Amino acid sequence: MNFRNISAWSIRNPVIPLVFFTALLFAGLLSFWQMDVVNNPEIEFPAVNVNISQPGAAPTEIENQITQLVESAVRSINGVKTINSTASEGNSSTFIEFEIGTDPDDAVSEVTNAINTVRGSLPDGILEPRVSKQEISGGFLGIYAVEADDMTLEQLSWFIDDVVAKRLLGVEGMAEVNRFAGVDREIEVILDPQKIQSYGVTASQLNSVLRQNNLNAAGGAAEVGGTRQSVRVLGNSQDAYALSQQQIQLGDGRTIKLADVATVRDGFSEQDSISKVRDKQVVNFAMSRAKGASDVSTFHAALEEIDKIEAENPGVRFIQLTDTVKYTEEQYESSMAMMIEGALLAVVVVFFFLRDWRATFISAVAIPLSAIPTFWFMDLLGFNLNSLSLLALALVAGVLVDDAIVEIENIVRHMRMGKNAYQASIDAADEIGLPVVATSFCIVAVFLPVGLMPGISGQFFKNFGITVVIAVLMSLAVARMITPMLAAYFLKSKGHAEHGEGPVMDRYMGILHWSLERGKMLRRRDGIEPPKKRFAYLPMLLATVVLLIGATGAAFFMLNGLIGGLGLADKVGSAVASSPESIAGTFYNRIVGVVQLIVAGILSFATGWVVLKLLGFLSAIFGRRMREVWRYLEARFYDHRVWMLMIGYFALLLTIQLFMQVPAQFQPLVDSDNSQVQIEMVPGTTLEDTERVADRVAAMLYEQPEVERALERVRMGNATLYVTLSPDRERTSIQFERALAPELAKIPDARVRFQSQGGGFGSGRDITVMLAGSNPEVLQETASQLVEQMKGLDTLVAPRIEADLNRPELIIQPRPDLAADLGVSTAALSQTIRIATLGEIDQSAAKFSLSDRQIPIRVKLPETSRESLSTIENLPVPTLGGGTVPLSRVADIKFGSGPTAIQRYNQSRRILVGADLAQGVVSGTAREQIDALPALQALPPGVSRDAVGDEQWQNELITSLIYAVISGVLLVFAVLVLLYKRLMSPLVNMTSLALAPLGGIFLVWLVGQPQSMPVYIGVLLLLGIVSKNSILLIDFAIEAMDDGRSKMEAILDAGHKRAQPIVMTTFAMTAGMVPTALSGVLGSGDGAWRAPMGTMVIGGLVVSTLLTLLIVPAGFSLADGFEKRAGPWLRDRVLSYRPGDSKNAGHRHGEGEAAPAE
Repeated sequence: MNFRNISAWSIRNPVIPLVFFTALLFAGLLSFWQMDVVNNPEIEFPAVNVNISQPGAAPTEIENQITQLVESAVRSINGVKTINSTASEGNSSTFIEFEIGTDPDDAVSEVTNAINTVRGSLPDGILEPRVSKQEISGGFLGIYAVEADDMTLEQLSWFIDDVVAKRLLGVEGMAEVNRFAGVDREIEVILDPQKIQSYGVTASQLNSVLRQNNLNAAGGAAEVGGTRQSVRVLGNSQDAYALSQQQIQLGDGRTIKLADVATVRDGFSEQDSISKVRDKQVVNFAMSRAKGASDVSTFHAALEEIDKIEAENPGVRFIQLTDTVKYTEEQYESSMAMMIEGALLAVVVVFFFLRDWRATFISAVAIPLSAIPTFWFMDLLGFNLNSLSLLALALVAGVLVDDAIVEIENIVRHMRMGKNAYQASIDAADEIGLPVVATSFCIVAVFLPVGLMPGISGQFFKNFGITVVIAVLMSLAVARMITPMLAAYFLKSKGHAEHGEGPVMDRYMGILHWSLERGKMLRRRDGIEPPKKRFAYLPMLLATVVLLIGATGAAFFMLNGLIGGLGLADKVGSAVASSPESIAGTFYNRIVGVVQLIVAGILSFATGWVVLKLLGFLSAIFGRRMREVWRYLEARFYDHRVWMLMIGYFALLLTIQLFMQVPAQFQPLVDSDNSQVQIEMVPGTTLEDTERVADRVAAMLYEQPEVERALERVRMGNATLYVTLSPDRERTSIQFERALAPELAKIPDARVRFQSQGGGFGSGRDITVMLAGSNPEVLQETASQLVEQMKGLDTLVAPRIEADLNRPELIIQPRPDLAADLGVSTAALSQTIRIATLGEIDQSAAKFSLSDRQIPIRVKLPETSRESLSTIENLPVPTLGGGTVPLSRVADIKFGSGPTAIQRYNQSRRILVGADLAQGVVSGTAREQIDALPALQALPPGVSRDAVGDEQWQNELITSLIYAVISGVLLVFAVLVLLYKRLMSPLVNMTSLALAPLGGIFLVWLVGQPQSMPVYIGVLLLLGIVSKNSILLIDFAIEAMDDGRSKMEAILDAGHKRAQPIVMTTFAMTAGMVPTALSGVLGSGDGAWRAPMGTMVIGGLVVSTLLTLLIVPAGFSLADGFEKRAGPWLRDRVLSYRPGDSKNAGHRHGEGEAAPAE
């Protein structure tokens, strides 16, 4: 049994395949019900975060004393790819990205060891370094706001931490529940500045005493009365009043009560952030699922738990603000619906062609038998139902029935030859077996390298490529085993009948016959003596072809550039419509564009014709014989087969031109129900001032009809507004954002912008350019020049340097001589001032024990005192002798400024330049203009530009995709060589791949969609499908020629018998992709990813099928003739083998063996 007769075996043994596929069907259904539904695939990203906090430290000191040490320590670790660091006030954050393939746990261990080696060199007063693995496999689920009328802000915050978080973390699949906004309970020790000065006591002394006295400590063990007891030392005060009565010993031996120098109260921490919904303050929490869990099931289980909590606490109300699960559910439901709709449309197409309900039913059975078992294999591989695997299933919706259509059509053709269904099924399946296998493996060959791509993009597209491969292989198995078997037992033979005949077929056969005509060439060669020296004629012919190709190609692109430079399309669109972007403007723009392409094609063809005639004129100069040779050569260009190849060449030129003309972007923009507004204030802005700006932005948002709710998340100096859009809005989220962005940019004293969907890698904007260098001044100057040049581009909105502005600082410089005399150290100054203004860091702060937790005791000055410079000047500082002196005695105090944050990339300073895209502009167009700016073309020494964010992922993905396409094409070639066992025929198939994208990219350009990743995915599928069509034609023609038919007769017969299955599969796949192309327009779900892919596949299918049916036969005819001429010529001159050698060798071996040597 092999691939050719496995169908016959299945027909003779029907029980085995039926039981086998029934088991696969049930396994697939079981896996489908158990598979998790998530938004994005699970990705293992080897990256580590290192966070080190030093409260109160300025970014400059953080960079010099912490960040640079951390970077130097981790740089030497094997596998480190990039290091990104940010030194901000009180915190150093370093993000270390490792090469793909590095084990994340090993990376964390290596980084931890590296940090431990420099731990002793880090400054005192830091919190313990936190080394954590970067987790991106889990998923953000949503944000809730909680309000309660009978709770204070502190009580509500603790209710979320103690009740809500614990209950939700008990939900299966929940990984994190994080509260933001609200306050934490703490014991406040508010110092009286005058009293601590008069008593000569410092904030650090008070904190040390409280830390040592107010605690419950272990006291060992005793054995009193014959039993063993543990000893506890209970020094914790019962309440805030008892704490205030504690005695504090001063340096001179005196003691005072804590209440004498401070006010002690049971309160809450200073509020450094606010969350508001419609002017009412709320406390929020966000939920994230664990790796390997389902977005949908986890979120719905959390909703049920929230409903229970709300029922148990009548005064508490939960408000859902944002969630990503709704989008995930819509995408899942619409994908499933599209698969079903596409399958039904494909079945309708089969019935339209065959007009036999039994044959239609057998074809339809292939769809569930192919799709459902695919889920089982996906489950075995650890895949889930995510956006990429669902995209793969949408892509193969029409392909699943493809092989079955080819099989059933061939069986029906054999039945109409007079055979019974049983014999027809065996004969037809054996006849078509290898081509069906080859066509399926061509699609597998294209998508398998995509599923095995390296890097982050490879992990992202692994689900996609492997799912397509599994589905196609299952389709092949069904077509080879189930379809013929069902046809043998269920179809009814009706005797001899016409198959595939009709006026359309007659018209096609007439065109096919015309395309293979050589009469015009032979008539022009009539009476001309062929060249005697073929070795000289062939280079002359080749040179002429190359010259014509070069001349027509150069003319085509040059004419398109010249005509396009006139701007006729935009002018016509503006003249006849209100705006070029309107539907009418776009319609007329496309009409003019089509006319431009036609004119350029005609003129470039005329250029080639002129060149050909000019060469003929020049040949006459070299004598009559050369003129005769030229006439013989020129006659070749009147061969209709050459004309068809010429059409294919112009189709390739048009494809290249359209790819150059259609704007490109990395990923399509998604119409989301959520949006984000980022507000950045001048450094030093208070919480109240930031809140006023956030309220103003919220008021502008609520004026828009698309806005349903806005959550204000306000912090000191910056704010984020989480916007929930109405599901029945008229404008998309992208149109809404780009229309409102210019108005938000007008708000004074603030940078207000929408968060880019791409994230922007630090800038959070649509376009990000990163410059890196060791000289901050040169880096700043270069960035400023770039911004000025970017302001001249109409495609960009508000370009600016995204580096933080300088912030105001209070600079304290010790007086060395006086400080040394008094025994005052810089460290003592720092500690005293930090504790007085901010309070002690948590790990060094005194603690107050409650029944269920410990809360910090915060010793600090009142907020009003911190507003006075004189209070800070008079802060008591401890001396070596145990006394105190005012701060102003031992240090100079002045105002200054410094950076808010310092950003670094691979141990150098970096600056990010960000910009938003103008209305209707895609990122590819803007990036091309930015790359051409003089500031980037001639960067000064020491300044470099690296791709970041979307640009980095795009470059990596495009590189991987190019390698995958090349690998796929080579694998397709290998499949064809194995099928044909010859060279030229596979090359004809390979050249036909160039015909694949034309119709698709033309339709994409026509409807105004940009190039993006879904478009390229559609191209991949087209490469496999076009090779399938050409395989069906060429394989039949080769077998007919092997049976003794002439080449012309074999090709015509192949066109006659293979045109209908080719057209049937094309229509079926087109019908299957129609719901995908219309996603977002009809039905639910966002079509940003699916619609461009569907458009590309539909356009490419229709046009490539038409071109394949005409150009491939002509190309095969020429290639076969060349092979039969060149093959023997090369064999006779290069090889020692001669036809018949194998038979003669066998004959001699049969006669007897040579006698052994004596």
